[in-house]
Amino acid sequence: MSDKLFQLRRLAGKAAVAVVSYVRTTYIALWALILTCTVYGCMLIHSARPIAIKTQVMAAMIGFGGAFVISLMDYHRLGQLWPIVGGMCVFLVGLTFVVGQSAIGGNSVADDVAWLNIFGYSFQPSELMKIGFLITFSYHLSYVLEKGTLNTLSSVFMLGGHAFVPVGLCIAQGDDGTALMFLVMFLIMFFSSGLSWQFIILGLSAIVAMSPLLWQSMSSHQQQRFSAVYNPQEGDEMGILYQQTLGKVAIGNGGLMGEGHGTSTMIQSGLVPEDHNDFIFTVACEEFGFLGALVLLGLLFAVMLLSLYAAYKAVDMMGRFMCIGFFAMIATQTIFNIGMCISALPVIGITLPFFSAGGSSSMCLYFGVGVVQSVYMRTMESIGAAIGSRRHSGGMRIRYS
Repeated sequence: MSDKLFQLRRLAGKAAVAVVSYVRTTYIALWALILTCTVYGCMLIHSARPIAIKTQVMAAMIGFGGAFVISLMDYHRLGQLWPIVGGMCVFLVGLTFVVGQSAIGGNSVADDVAWLNIFGYSFQPSELMKIGFLITFSYHLSYVLEKGTLNTLSSVFMLGGHAFVPVGLCIAQGDDGTALMFLVMFLIMFFSSGLSWQFIILGLSAIVAMSPLLWQSMSSHQQQRFSAVYNPQEGDEMGILYQQTLGKVAIGNGGLMGEGHGTSTMIQSGLVPEDHNDFIFTVACEEFGFLGALVLLGLLFAVMLLSLYAAYKAVDMMGRFMCIGFFAMIATQTIFNIGMCISALPVIGITLPFFSAGGSSSMCLYFGVGVVQSVYMRTMESIGAAIGSRRHSGGMRIRYS
């Protein structure tokens, strides 16, 4: 009996040490921010569509659990597993071309067929591929930098080809919004690597030159979305701009303080399409007003800043690129989503991170938080080890002086 008691005490002691060590090195401010965003987002989703809250809470719980597990892993090991990470993501996205379905269950109802049915739940593999790209492209960039071949034509083409895989797959799915997300993530991570200005200017010039071709490759419906925003015609507000028009009415209704949680006019009447998802920002504005919108934006801006701080503190380039990639993902989704809601940009189906309803998107965003946590924790461990080494060497000098 005494041996069992001793073993239990020993295990409890080890657990306590592990918890203290984790708390000491983890990015507590980031955890707190993400938890606050989650609670705020669940409040908005519950008000807009109560039936969606169960899936959202379940996705958040799985996401937090996954983020915790990933934070315990060394991000260098994640980078070394790039063939498995990348291969799994591409395989899952490839399955959508065989057994994929639309967001609402059919196989030809929506613009894109980008979901898989897993045990009765819809899962969008391209969301997981964002995290996979975060890991694999960071490893690729850091490898090229270590070799000193970043500013060579062959490396630029190889890195561009790396990004073309997820972009091309999403375009083939018909999910142009996610394809745009990958493109912007690629550009921000690539340009932050110290790429020569000659390549940057060449790349931007190529994008401008290809703009007419991109426009011609769009469907007539996609072209109408752009034209209606930047060159609206009479009747567009009841047609192509219907969702954005009602969304702006909801935003205006909120005023300074909002109409109150669960008592808003437009949202509670169900007049704003996709108010729980792509247009969740309108819910915050109508129910909590301008101040509520500022809080929402402030939370997301703080997440971005903490991601950049983790990138700044990172001990190597791979960790830095991972944090910058996560920043790029949050910043891009925020800018495009808010832009859609206020009619500064056309509707392209991009969710607001940590606020919009969507199990796949939310869950995978938390996985991204886990990657940032892994980088930050390894950084803190390195700093702690360096401080301990200096103290030890200092003590040796005292003893031998």
